[in-house]
Amino acid sequence: MSLGTGELALAEVDDWVETEAEQEPRDPGLKVGVVAYEMEGQPTGVGRYLEGLLNGVAAGGRPWHWVLFFKGEPFDHPLWSETWPRAVGEESEGPTFRPIFDQRPAARPILWEQLRLPVLLRRQPLDVIFSPSYSLPPWPRLPALVTVHDLSFEHLPDAFPFRERQRRRLLARRAVRQARRVLADTERIAGEIERLYRVPRAKISVLPLAVDRRFHAPSTPDALAPLGLEPPYLLAIGTILARRRLDLVLQAFADVAGDFPDLRLVIAGRNRLVRPADLDGWIAASGAGERVVRLGYVEERFLPALYRHAEASFYLSTYEGFGLPPLESLAAGTPAIVGPRLGLDDLWPDYPYRCTRLERPEVAAVLRRLLHDEIERHRVERQGPRRMAELTWERAGSRLMAEVERALTP
Repeated sequence: MSLGTGELALAEVDDWVETEAEQEPRDPGLKVGVVAYEMEGQPTGVGRYLEGLLNGVAAGGRPWHWVLFFKGEPFDHPLWSETWPRAVGEESEGPTFRPIFDQRPAARPILWEQLRLPVLLRRQPLDVIFSPSYSLPPWPRLPALVTVHDLSFEHLPDAFPFRERQRRRLLARRAVRQARRVLADTERIAGEIERLYRVPRAKISVLPLAVDRRFHAPSTPDALAPLGLEPPYLLAIGTILARRRLDLVLQAFADVAGDFPDLRLVIAGRNRLVRPADLDGWIAASGAGERVVRLGYVEERFLPALYRHAEASFYLSTYEGFGLPPLESLAAGTPAIVGPRLGLDDLWPDYPYRCTRLERPEVAAVLRRLLHDEIERHRVERQGPRRMAELTWERAGSRLMAEVERALTP
């Protein structure tokens, strides 16, 4: 079996290349390995979550050494370009981040994690390993932590091809048994992990998501020029999956579009539908296709302005663990129309733009109320940034470090 097209057989373990100096910092500190390949390329949910956590750790000040394992080619990032060089051969007062690039970009992520990464771990003197998403490399010698964001593959089996569904189930169940600490985004997901996987509740901790400070920063509509956009528009953002009900968003937009002739719907996110052409069908069926703008994946640097200058954003899902988009939207001062049973239920119990049912009349009614009732909309625009200001990656990073310490206590 091989890792991917053109890859060497996994039994053939060749020397891997590090792009940074190979000598260790003089003060070894605590060494935390991180399964970090989700940060490569064009990171979305899990990759952005991990980057936020590590930025929070970087601000935390503990002189730990974080070893980040990537499957692909080297790339630069402030986390290691600003901390690793100064740590070599001198005392370090804060955390350092050391990337290890395996230079196997064609490797399939899960096969690389399960079969190649243990080889790399064997060569590193680590104290603990952290995986930000569902699975762990089979290396039981190391204490481990794993984040399980949701159990969509258990609740929505038809949303996944058979082999992918079985793989996710197998790896998630094994990971929560192997890990000393299991992290969840919300109390609801923590309860699901406990019930479905029979994990002792004492082993599970809730580590809430956070919002980067740049989403609170002001911007002008000129920042949208590289995207070819200008207000007014509604924003549907996030990786496009069937459970996220973009079909309902399009239908609701079509129902209110006649009242707002200048308003457009902007769709931002990579199309990951099992049948990608379904998106074309939804847009055509809505009858408002000429007012729909499709951006595809949007680079991180454009996201704050994209949120800030929208009239509203959407985050509707049949099932979701939490999700960064509604938090980032509210931090930017833009109301988010959300579905039931999201983490926002805990953060803002009386939030006014929550759809109690994922049905076309309900979503259209909430959207129409948001657009017509300026007093309520302005109240949410003011309160959103204040409420989201408490959700910092610094706090999340501090909680992660506390969980690492707990994982080291048998």
